[in-house]
Amino acid sequence: SSGINAEAIHMEAKPQRKTKSVDALKKCEHDPHVLLAVSKLFWSERKLNKARDWLARTVKLEPDLGDAWVNYYKFELLHGSVDQQEDVKKRCIAAEPSHGPLWCKYSKDIKHWQEKTEFFLLLGANNLMPPT
Repeated sequence: SSGINAEAIHMEAKPQRKTKSVDALKKCEHDPHVLLAVSKLFWSERKLNKARDWLARTVKLEPDLGDAWVNYYKFELLHGSVDQQEDVKKRCIAAEPSHGPLWCKYSKDIKHWQEKTEFFLLLGANNLMPPT
């Protein structure tokens, strides 16, 4: 399963993550969870241009994956310009994502029942720790 392949990347010791990510991409090259895991791998290695490219690829492939938007927005908050941050936020709001365990943790919470996409994006990014 793609989720297992994506999780396997993060479970590896740092020296083996690159090999595991290549294996996962070979098996599931069009899976947004695997692409997101590879994005986070580049981010953790401070390969910021590659991380940005892979995050953009992930949300383009699956705009409904809120977890990808949260990671992309957090990435831009830490490493991007105000214009890049606003661009990601606008595109996320237009996409209206509704999937991903992190996204649903906030969007399905009954106390946030009246909130909209921007609220969940900001809440998720605020609570997300950058990958290590």
